[in-house]
Amino acid sequence: MTFADTGCAPVGTVGTPELTVDESTAGLEALAPAAVDLPERVYFRTTAESFNRRWTFANRDGHVYVKESAAQGGWRIVALPGCLEGRIVGVSAEDDEVMMIDRDGRFFTMDHALSAPRDWNWSSRYGTPLWTGPGNTLPPGTLTWSWSVLSPNEDHVWRDTAGNDHPVGGAKVSHVYALTKNGQRIQYIDPWLPVDHSYEMATPYGGRFQAVALSTSASTSLIVNRFGDFYTRLYDFDISGADKVFFRYSYRDQRGLPEAPDMLSERMDSRYAAIQLPAPDWVQQPKVPGEITDRISIHKTGPGSLARELRVEGRRGGRNGFWTKQLTDESWTFAPTDQPLVGSVLENSPTNRSLDTLAAPSPYDYQGVSTRGWSAQLRTFDAAVTPTPLRIEFSDGNGLDLILHTVDGLRQTPQRPGITSQPRYFDGTIELSPELLVGLDTQPATVRDFVRNILGGNRFTDTSVDVTDTQFHIALLDLSLNRS
Repeated sequence: MTFADTGCAPVGTVGTPELTVDESTAGLEALAPAAVDLPERVYFRTTAESFNRRWTFANRDGHVYVKESAAQGGWRIVALPGCLEGRIVGVSAEDDEVMMIDRDGRFFTMDHALSAPRDWNWSSRYGTPLWTGPGNTLPPGTLTWSWSVLSPNEDHVWRDTAGNDHPVGGAKVSHVYALTKNGQRIQYIDPWLPVDHSYEMATPYGGRFQAVALSTSASTSLIVNRFGDFYTRLYDFDISGADKVFFRYSYRDQRGLPEAPDMLSERMDSRYAAIQLPAPDWVQQPKVPGEITDRISIHKTGPGSLARELRVEGRRGGRNGFWTKQLTDESWTFAPTDQPLVGSVLENSPTNRSLDTLAAPSPYDYQGVSTRGWSAQLRTFDAAVTPTPLRIEFSDGNGLDLILHTVDGLRQTPQRPGITSQPRYFDGTIELSPELLVGLDTQPATVRDFVRNILGGNRFTDTSVDVTDTQFHIALLDLSLNRS
């Protein structure tokens, strides 16, 4: 076990190969046995207790403990850098990495978490370039958070909305997902991206759904509101459409096209299916038929993005335990544990009450008039929500309804969260309905001219988009809309 770039003096290594017969746990015997009361088994990936397929971790009173996941008990104290002892307030394990958060909200990652403790390596580095940045922290107002790792070794592939499987990038996709802004926003922080909190994933219903709990595993997030309405979504930086350096994306239908082999050159080859956009949306999960709390968890169970197990703490027939289902199952089953309930009890209405606590819509409306005489308007634009309806109105009274897709692209410099006076740049695509395109000859002349001359007669047309809190510029239309 080694410590590097932690912002404090290294404490050296713990354990040597000569001290153990079992190389798979080398270094474990050098860790002192735990002297605190810890559960025999851990069933939930939370920030108090977490696990991968090899090790289970727990955080108590600022210290971190570990045991083999398959073992009953056997907890030991994890050796931390001296400046972190007694300061850890959260732990989340996933795949071969562990994220720990200290009292100041700072990130500390442990690598090789599927290997023996002798190989564990700690760092406070986080951010561009390539996970060598000065470090990062949880966003202000974080309600809860989760560490997620989608990896080629464990997950292999993920499936897009066209049903095509795509190889996971060779460098993995590691994010901290933080539930913020009263539960209606999920900010994700990637160690290869700028040291900021600018990348966001909206909750359902255009970012208006208010969640009370979050858990994320291998880029699949699980959320729930106070009425027990559950949603899941497969989403990360690469899946969103932002990583055009290593992947190809397309809004055109990719169904039936051959899937790319796991080679960068072939993934970028137009003979193979591109990643289908827009990215997968939220999927509502069935209601749990019993008592539940806000202690929820998701974890990977095998290769592929459908191999996920959902768990929620609850009770049935007077016994405590958890409700569980596989991601695509149509119903939940109950597993008793007889452990005390830890989470806060949710109302869990038998009917869907997702709409009962929706926040106000985004206040960003924009409109403007082109030098060619037609006007355009966008309503309730949200940086984390796509698509957005785009309305074009012509001087003869006719109108055209379009769809504007936006992807928060790759940045190398910090960006403030949300929409501010700082320009925010998006990769945009304007979509025209196929029905209108087929019947274009029957449309008014102003509509025909716009589609043919501005959109090139295409169903999908790419454009750059930049946005501030006062102006919305669409390069393809050579048009700046003012906030209304």
